[in-house]
Amino acid sequence: MVDFYAPLSVSFVYHYADKKDLAPVISHCLNLFQRDPEKPFSRAMNLPLFIYTTSGKRLPPQINSKANKSIVFIFISKYVVADSDWSCYISKIADMNNVVVVPVALDETAFNIDASIRNDNFIRAYQFNSDYKKELFFISIAHEIYRFTLNDKFEELKKGNETALKLFLSHAKTGSTGLNLAEKLKRFIDNSTMNRFFDATDIAPAYKFNEEILNNIKDSTLIAIHSDPYSSRYWCQKEIMFAKENERPIIAVDLLEEFEDRRFPYASNIPGVHICADKDIGDFDLYRILSAALLETIHFFYAKKVLCEYQKTGLISKDATIVARPPELSDIKKVLKEKIKEIVYPEPPVYEEESFLFKELDVEVKTLLSSDELCLKNKNIGISISDPTEEELLNIGQTASHLHLLSQDVARHLLARKSTLIYGGDLRAGGFTEFLFNEASVIKSRLQNDSVHLKNYIAWPIYKSDTETVIDWKAKYKHVASMLEINPPEDIEDLISNKEVFLPPENSQNCFVWSRCLTDMREKMIAKCDVRICAGGKHSGYKGKMPGVLEEVLIAINNKKPLFLLGGFGGVTSSVCKIIEGAQSHMLNEEWQIQNNPGLKDMLDFGKNRKNDFCFDYNSLLDKLKFENLNNGLTNEDNKRLFATQFIDEAIFLILKGLKTII
Repeated sequence: MVDFYAPLSVSFVYHYADKKDLAPVISHCLNLFQRDPEKPFSRAMNLPLFIYTTSGKRLPPQINSKANKSIVFIFISKYVVADSDWSCYISKIADMNNVVVVPVALDETAFNIDASIRNDNFIRAYQFNSDYKKELFFISIAHEIYRFTLNDKFEELKKGNETALKLFLSHAKTGSTGLNLAEKLKRFIDNSTMNRFFDATDIAPAYKFNEEILNNIKDSTLIAIHSDPYSSRYWCQKEIMFAKENERPIIAVDLLEEFEDRRFPYASNIPGVHICADKDIGDFDLYRILSAALLETIHFFYAKKVLCEYQKTGLISKDATIVARPPELSDIKKVLKEKIKEIVYPEPPVYEEESFLFKELDVEVKTLLSSDELCLKNKNIGISISDPTEEELLNIGQTASHLHLLSQDVARHLLARKSTLIYGGDLRAGGFTEFLFNEASVIKSRLQNDSVHLKNYIAWPIYKSDTETVIDWKAKYKHVASMLEINPPEDIEDLISNKEVFLPPENSQNCFVWSRCLTDMREKMIAKCDVRICAGGKHSGYKGKMPGVLEEVLIAINNKKPLFLLGGFGGVTSSVCKIIEGAQSHMLNEEWQIQNNPGLKDMLDFGKNRKNDFCFDYNSLLDKLKFENLNNGLTNEDNKRLFATQFIDEAIFLILKGLKTII
């Protein structure tokens, strides 16, 4: 099996002193480029995005440049220019292979930066209209991502407006509404800095339509301005068809005023933006349209590149046809002409009824979730995952959303292959348990899969902290999940006055009770698992006798359970991976743990007097944490890649590769 390599990574680098001004802008970009963790199976991409800054007066860590192409946006202000260490840091980034550096000038001093990037074309952010700052940042950044990394003609065209994204404005020439918007949009682009990002095309009536339309559409993103007469116009229909036949991105601008008697069927299956036709169309509306066009363009080409990369590995059949949008009526002609038997498209899967026609034609339509034959039915796969500290995430260029998205993507792939997921987590709103449960609910609905199931283990006394919440969760997710409430072990029952009442961990005795309950729950949970997958994990602030993810790793090894360790997402799992590779982890030793966890020493001392084997000897980690104890079907080199990768797609590929060997 050929290895998977991420096609693209995007990095933002900025000085900590600029955080207050940049935080809303970067958050806006993240929300658009990444799938919302609270909207499972939304039609969105998970563009690999990394944030490199610090919380103090030091340099950010080295950037992730391990994708086929990497683009780095360096936000340059007076704080960066005045710091010689930052200049050296930027020079090293500029010297990396397969890395494109795009400087973003936050003020006019940015052009005084050292020579490594001085001659590059800056994004002049300090000139942005403050009323539309977030939108202008996004458009500028998104355009460079398209131009440098997704526009296959970039090397041929090289520079200038020739590499700008072409927009084809498709609109009815009759009726004032659509025509007015097209003219406004074109003037807006032509008469502002937007012409650096877009080459807007509109066709005059006297031109030879067939030749002119085809030549312009075949390398454009089409904006279908959907006014009342749009669908009834022959050439509007032809423009849609040309775009789909030439596999071009399309967005619809919904501009209906009153009524249309028939919507053109081939103008569906595309994202849409609603603009109020009865109000004056302002700059904000135009920015929304341009942002949507760019976002769909990036989604369109990035999704296809990811699927092509999976096809190289063999997880997608080499004979499959890859498309960038769900299959539809417009694909039938190509299917019949080229005798296509399998189509793979980006997630989310369409409902079975939508793909019925293709089944009638004996054509399989799939997403990556169902593109290979790995079946995990009757297999229990445990997931150990929790957030590291914000500081630890900063050190690897990530945010909490990286782990949330990872947990959902891993769950999606395992549940779609009919495994049962086993997790041990609390019932916090917005926590990993909720993300997993919501993912399972959508998988069950989308794939019509009755075997979708999760088992969530909860230790005493956690499930006694809010019994009403537990009842709510049981009722809401009964169709996909079961809650297993684990009673306290017998050896501590004398320390519990009433098992029906929540016991707060407020002294060393109570903390010992919590620790024993958590250990007992983890042992029972892992005994039921066929495989364990670990990522993240707190080094401090836990309630047991050691970090929770570390304890689950050790229990899995003691029980000879196959173990996949995703070290690239930080936390305890990263420290465990370092030890396996022969390095040291200063945080996984007793001295560091006691110093950084108030009350831990008192609880351990209480436990020693109570139970001889209660305390853990951190010196034994070197004997336990070894490649041969992972038993996961991967080679040592594969495991090293799994330890290091920060790309969700690559991590999933390696997990599936190992599972195919051992299941």
